[in-house]
Amino acid sequence: MTDQEKKELVKTMIAQHRELQNNVKTGLARSADADSKKASEIRTCLDKFTKNLLEHLNLENNTFYVELLKNMKSKDQDTAKTEQFIAEMKGIEKAVLTFLDKYKDVKSIEIDIPGFHGEFKGIGQALNLRIEAEEDGVYTYWS
Repeated sequence: MTDQEKKELVKTMIAQHRELQNNVKTGLARSADADSKKASEIRTCLDKFTKNLLEHLNLENNTFYVELLKNMKSKDQDTAKTEQFIAEMKGIEKAVLTFLDKYKDVKSIEIDIPGFHGEFKGIGQALNLRIEAEEDGVYTYWS
C-alpha cells in the first residue's frame, strides 16, 4: 500500500467516524423525548447508523488493521500492544452490535424508548472513546 493510499484510507475512516457520530447525535435527539409513535423514526436512524457502522468496521478490520500489523511486522516492530488495542476495540464493537441486535425492530424500541435512549447514549460515549483512541493512537503512526 502506497503512502498516498494510506493517507486516503485514514481520511476515509475519519470521515466515516464523523458520519457515525452524526448518526448517534440524530438518534439521541429523536429518542430524547419520544413516545412510541416515534419508534419508527428512531429505527430509521438506527438503520442508517447500522449500515454506516458495518461499512466502517469492514474497512477497518479487514483492511486497516491487517495492513497496519503487516507493516509493523515487516519492520520487526513489536505488535503486542497494537494487537491488544485491536482486541479492546473488538470488545466495544461487540457491545455496539449487541445493542443493535437488541433494538433490531420498531417493537423493541417502542417497548422502552427511555431505556433505548439511555443505552444508545452509552453506546455513543463508547463509540466516541473508540474514535478518539484510534485517531489519537493508531492512525497517527499509520504512515
